[in-house]
Amino acid sequence: MDFISSTVFGWLITTILGGLVGFLASFLRKSANRDKAFTQGMRVLLRARLIDIHEKYVEHDELCPVNVKEEADEVYTAYHGLGGNGTGTHLHDEIMDAHISSDNPGPAIH
Repeated sequence: MDFISSTVFGWLITTILGGLVGFLASFLRKSANRDKAFTQGMRVLLRARLIDIHEKYVEHDELCPVNVKEEADEVYTAYHGLGGNGTGTHLHDEIMDAHISSDNPGPAIH
């Protein structure tokens, strides 16, 4: 009787652990897919912001305020940190080379 109960107990533990490992693997796979989708989506949005800034200040040859250049730099840093490069780097470099607006008062100082 002791042999049968230990065999059943062993199968039970193996089944429970196998199910737990399978569940955990599935959960981690889904989580990784969500993280990948989130990262890709953020990269797309950040690149779109760089495109918007580039279009206004580089393509239309407008003077670029310092705060817009700072924003473009922050957007590019986040974009690059998420694995973006190439097109975003080119856009960022051209925005940084745009002429600076002299009438930008900057942030209000109280």
